[in-house]
Amino acid sequence: MTSVPPIDPRAMTVDELMARHPETMAVFNAFGIDSCCGAHRSVHEAAAADDADESALLDALTRAIGAVR
Repeated sequence: MTSVPPIDPRAMTVDELMARHPETMAVFNAFGIDSCCGAHRSVHEAAAADDADESALLDALTRAIGAVR
C-alpha cells in the first residue's frame, strides 16, 4: 500500500487549495485572504498581499486539511 504524500500549502495557489480541500475556505476567510479575485495567488503571495501572518495561516491550513484525512 502506498501512502499519499502530505500536501504542502506553500506550493499551491489559494484556488487550488480550496478546490482540493473546501474546508480551507473558512481558514482563508478567518485570515482575511481574498479567496475570490486573489485566488490565483500562491499562499505566500496572498498572505503578503492581505497582510496575514503567513506562518499562522500555514499552520491553520495544515490543521484544516489534516482534520479531514
